[in-house]
Amino acid sequence: MSGIFGYLSASSRISALPVVEQMGARMQHHPYFVVETDAPVEQTALGRIGIGIFNQPPQPVRSADGKVWLWLCGEFYHQEQRRAALVSAGALELAANDATLALQVYLREGAAGLTRLEGAFALAVWDKRSAELVLVNDRYGLYPHYYAHTHSGLAFAPEIKGVLCAPGLIRQLNLTALAEYVRFQQLLGDKTWFEGVQLLPPASLLRYRPGEDQLTLSRYWDWDAIGSQPRISFDEAVEESIRLFQRAINAMIKPPHRIGVYLSGGLDGRTILGFIDQQVPVTTITFGAPDCRDVLYAEKLARRAKSRHHWFPLMDGRWVLNHASLHLALTEGMHSWMHAHGISTLQKARQLIDVNLSGWDGGTILGGRMDEYDRDPFYRHAPSEIDLLQRIYDAFCQNFTWPGLTEAEEASLFSNGGDSRLRGLAFESLRAELAATLHYPPDRRIDYFYLQQVDRRQFQNQIITARSAIEVRCPFFDYDFVSFIYSLPEHIHNNAAFRSAVITQRMPHLAIIPCDKDNRLPNSNKFIAQPYATWQRAQNWINRRVAPIFPQRPRLYADYEYYLRTDLREWGQNILFDKHTLDRGLFDPETVHALWERHLTGKELWTIGKIAPLITLELVLRNLYDHVLHEEAEASWSVI
Repeated sequence: MSGIFGYLSASSRISALPVVEQMGARMQHHPYFVVETDAPVEQTALGRIGIGIFNQPPQPVRSADGKVWLWLCGEFYHQEQRRAALVSAGALELAANDATLALQVYLREGAAGLTRLEGAFALAVWDKRSAELVLVNDRYGLYPHYYAHTHSGLAFAPEIKGVLCAPGLIRQLNLTALAEYVRFQQLLGDKTWFEGVQLLPPASLLRYRPGEDQLTLSRYWDWDAIGSQPRISFDEAVEESIRLFQRAINAMIKPPHRIGVYLSGGLDGRTILGFIDQQVPVTTITFGAPDCRDVLYAEKLARRAKSRHHWFPLMDGRWVLNHASLHLALTEGMHSWMHAHGISTLQKARQLIDVNLSGWDGGTILGGRMDEYDRDPFYRHAPSEIDLLQRIYDAFCQNFTWPGLTEAEEASLFSNGGDSRLRGLAFESLRAELAATLHYPPDRRIDYFYLQQVDRRQFQNQIITARSAIEVRCPFFDYDFVSFIYSLPEHIHNNAAFRSAVITQRMPHLAIIPCDKDNRLPNSNKFIAQPYATWQRAQNWINRRVAPIFPQRPRLYADYEYYLRTDLREWGQNILFDKHTLDRGLFDPETVHALWERHLTGKELWTIGKIAPLITLELVLRNLYDHVLHEEAEASWSVI
């Protein structure tokens, strides 16, 4: 994971550089990771960590008088006019890198100028003139960072384990975070496993003066800044979205980096691939079980797009044992091991591509997701706040990922031999997070809530994992594209026909290959889509009523339910029922045994959503809490 990190001591007795060097060492997961640290003054040290692809020149960059130092991870887009103006003023060389650009912007416009940069980035400035740190991230927080402000100073890093190196930081577990993870399989808001350690919000401008131990944190942009276009037509919306997305893609495929797209049978990667000119060399990558729809449809898409295609098979569940440790280290347990599928491809992918153009999260931003959340107008027009809260709560528990615990199962898990303090905390936390979004426009509120809570806190971990080997760009989060899409009327943006029209108009050759979710064509031409849908219904009817004549491809690219009953059974059982696990007293042992036995029978679907969070949480506690608390001199991440 690329990022910047630092420690600023509020005490003259603490030297910052040894702390920052320890932070870098704990986050260096591969030999090719590049770690640079420096200390502008004794009590302030900063650094950056990367994988040697972006930002290759040494950092920090410094002003001519040596009084301003800047560290950067990530990159900027669409800055041609700003660059040209600085070049004309003699402040910047034409070929200057992004870090130097940011430095010159800061010197002329101050911290406010940094907030006007567009891209995916996090940057830190130490200004000796004011003895102040300035920390800024992009509008959507595409490079997640954590921070902690204690009586001894400020620490920040792209991983929690880096922040935990700060002296004086009390390692107190956040019980609400534990309860959220058990119920939702993710955390909410800016919480981490520890009280006092928080995720830096998107669009943040953080200032810290260690001399006065003074911290201010403000948000320079929010979703309610997006306007509306109530009179735009459907066809105009399609045309403009195509133009803006093409602009985003063009900015992200420039040389010299080798471009790749992780391709499935869905629509997000397909959309990106269709916007890349076929004259541009592109590599596509797919992973999954041999007979699944993802593998079949991705191969067809790649062949039509004329990309260099590579498939990495997932034949059984043993690969999880080989990669769960690294996945846990990179995501720090905030993404369960049952989401680790892509990690098994990364070291081979590093030999093929430098940058992955990720489809995260086109299904939400471009609209037309084919699930209950997007189809049901209740989410956007609930009769009351309590009705909306209950529906959202049910969705977090049962719909947004694998179905999880029921209310009765939670009550049983947190009673008797369990920790009763955890009961009900997840619901109350969700209530508070939802209440904090009341200032958003009513028809967009739930979309923004989903993006900030589910996409940012759960699915972004896939980007974090990938960045351990390759760089990732997220074209669906282009600033102008997002602002335009969310300015559209609801009847356009949340209409599946809108996305189909974009795909059909821009890439008709890819609109005649079915989507893995519903096996239908994402094609807006009714003379193509309707006959295909009729033929599919006929096949299904014949298979059910006559004989299984037509092959039915499985949807699952990785069957974690089956894995946990077979290849991972001993591993899971040893974690759940280890004496150390049971002695924590978090969960009632009889309830855990009952859930485990239900899962092993295979008679119920989706029981893994009840079991996997318990396994992951125990691994987090062993490796991030127990180990750091008792053996801080060494960082070792092991799953057994």
